[in-house]
Amino acid sequence: MVKLYFTGIKHSGKTTQARLVSERLSLPFSDADDLILKEINTSIREFYKEYGKEAFMEKEYEAVSRYEKENDSFILSLGGGASDNTALMRLMKESGKIIYLKRNESEMLPVILKHGIPAFLDKDNLESSFHEVYVKRDSIYTKKADLIIDMGPYRDKAETAEMVIEKLKENGYV
Repeated sequence: MVKLYFTGIKHSGKTTQARLVSERLSLPFSDADDLILKEINTSIREFYKEYGKEAFMEKEYEAVSRYEKENDSFILSLGGGASDNTALMRLMKESGKIIYLKRNESEMLPVILKHGIPAFLDKDNLESSFHEVYVKRDSIYTKKADLIIDMGPYRDKAETAEMVIEKLKENGYV
């Protein structure tokens, strides 16, 4: 039984690496956003905007909890804000291993902004608001993670997946 939760800051490579690692290890893969979309009748962004953070975190918890109960083994990528969901973090800690794919703060904001300004950032003060979010989430992931993998600057995705697998094996998680 292998239950791995890939966590990290938005656009840190969680979904890409979770998918590649799951393929190489022949483990089922899912993305928490896809699970949540099955629970709501709109986009995640619209749901969050209309119902707020607390309602979103409740749906996130319900979706991941259901998935965890229905599957013996998997690799699941979480949204960057999963760190803010105390119940979800507890569920992940109790049922599997939390893998924190850590990237340097200085590398992350440009990557995030390529995809547009997310709702959790202050558009008038991007760098400062990102710094606050990064520090808070990094602190939580660092404290809760069973394994922290320093992703460094992005390398080749396949090479990175092999490095992630090696770290998982070294720690006896696969």
